[in-house]
Amino acid sequence: MRLHGEVAVITGATSGIGEAIARRFSEEGAKVAVVGRNKERGEAVVSAIKSRGGTASFFSVDVTSDKDVKNMVDSVIRHFGTLTIIVNNAGLVVPGTVIDMTPDQWENVFRTNVTSTYLVSHYSMPYLVKQRKGSVINISSEAGLKGFKDRSAYCAAKAAIVGLTKAMAVDHSGSGVRINCICPGTVETPMVQRVIDCHANPVLMREEFLLRRLTPYLGVPEDIAEAALYFALPENRYTTGAILSVDGGALAK
Repeated sequence: MRLHGEVAVITGATSGIGEAIARRFSEEGAKVAVVGRNKERGEAVVSAIKSRGGTASFFSVDVTSDKDVKNMVDSVIRHFGTLTIIVNNAGLVVPGTVIDMTPDQWENVFRTNVTSTYLVSHYSMPYLVKQRKGSVINISSEAGLKGFKDRSAYCAAKAAIVGLTKAMAVDHSGSGVRINCICPGTVETPMVQRVIDCHANPVLMREEFLLRRLTPYLGVPEDIAEAALYFALPENRYTTGAILSVDGGALAK
């Protein structure tokens, strides 16, 4: 139980990578705030965690809303008594170049990926800094480190998360708070499956994802959960401002 006594807020935790992180942290003894918009899926994640002896609660939140996020952070601290780990995982991808993407689509991608990360950090960091301990884990993407066709807003938003992580680490590591970032490659999640299904040739789309890797397979959410666990463990006190690619070797290829 390496996370015994820890309380983790995980956004986008009702499916995919966020759900896997919530389950993994719970297995290690953390109390988990499952944050998302879909109540049915969120409660299912909570039930699964509780069925294995863990502690979790669902918080229905629009992570792009200033008011919602502030209320959520306050509610989590009241409910669990403390807050020690933040995982900014909420994300959205909308295909398109800068020519064919509408301003509304562009803003939606940035609100979901970047503004949510800012808001959750904005309202959580004062508490972490005051207690002089904690871990913030931002989930970016391999798309934040390189360019991809028809992903202009997504690449820009995920690159912003990388930059924000580094700035937060410079600002707050001296206060005992570690801030790190994971850049997953293509992972078998519902969001990725929707991208594949919406492509004119889904089989070709999956093959393109695979061709970017050094591995003959795509990642699974549990791969990212293990990376998040490393950053969450209090004993890894020397790791802050790190950008970790978990992408099947795509960045090296």
